[in-house]
Amino acid sequence: MEKLLWGPIGGVVAVLLLWGVLALHDGPARPVGFVGFLLVVALGVTGVIRLVKDDEAPAALAVMLLYSAWIALFIAVLGVQEQQILHDRGTTSNATVVRAIVTSDPMGGVGPSVTAVDVELDDGSVLHGISTKGDHPALGDRLQVTRDPRGTVGTRLGPRPDAPDRTVPVVLLSFMGLCALCALLAPGD
Repeated sequence: MEKLLWGPIGGVVAVLLLWGVLALHDGPARPVGFVGFLLVVALGVTGVIRLVKDDEAPAALAVMLLYSAWIALFIAVLGVQEQQILHDRGTTSNATVVRAIVTSDPMGGVGPSVTAVDVELDDGSVLHGISTKGDHPALGDRLQVTRDPRGTVGTRLGPRPDAPDRTVPVVLLSFMGLCALCALLAPGD
């Protein structure tokens, strides 16, 4: 019974609770997600320790792999939520760069480069501090910006993004299911 508590049932309950809390929050829920992430990690560490103390090494290994896959899943989908929001409801507008924000990191060996821009939309409104993420637009450049009408996600340069790829999460979830099954069926009491 303890294998069920610390393995499949504990993992599923923890993930469902975290998803429920995140569903109640509109937009990116970084602080809530981080706290939930720490709670799930704590549950996983506690489960592995309890199973190892009870000489159930195969089940402990399966639970450790299950929670490792969960951590990898959490990291893999960090940016997916914002990309999905912009894909679903983002609006694209044409804009002109009116100010380039140049930064440098001499200690890191990085010379001056454009890291953010202020743009003026065709309707005359100005958006400030949009990250360039590697692009280097110059003053007067015409470009597209995509923004969330609700303002829960930051504005991005470029057209509305495609829907995020779901391959990695599906593979990780399948692996987690296999680990949960192994924890359940592992030899021991």
